[in-house]
Amino acid sequence: MPQGYYLPYIAEADEPYWHYGFGQLSKTPAGTIPKGGIVHVQRPPDSLGTHQSAHLDGVGRILIRIGKFRPAPALITNS
Repeated sequence: MPQGYYLPYIAEADEPYWHYGFGQLSKTPAGTIPKGGIVHVQRPPDSLGTHQSAHLDGVGRILIRIGKFRPAPALITNS
């Protein structure tokens, strides 16, 4: 995971994502994050932004529509 993407968020429903490119957002999604899929974001979403940069394992840096994501539950380990 790239440095700075540390907040796990989970998809509440199947959600499209777009490849990240400076000034190159296509209208067609590059793929779908399935319900329960986890992405990592740089900062907590605010009420002003509808899309946010995220990191998806196996894909890399992407753009997501943040409305259908919620913070992932904390990971508990026996260590």
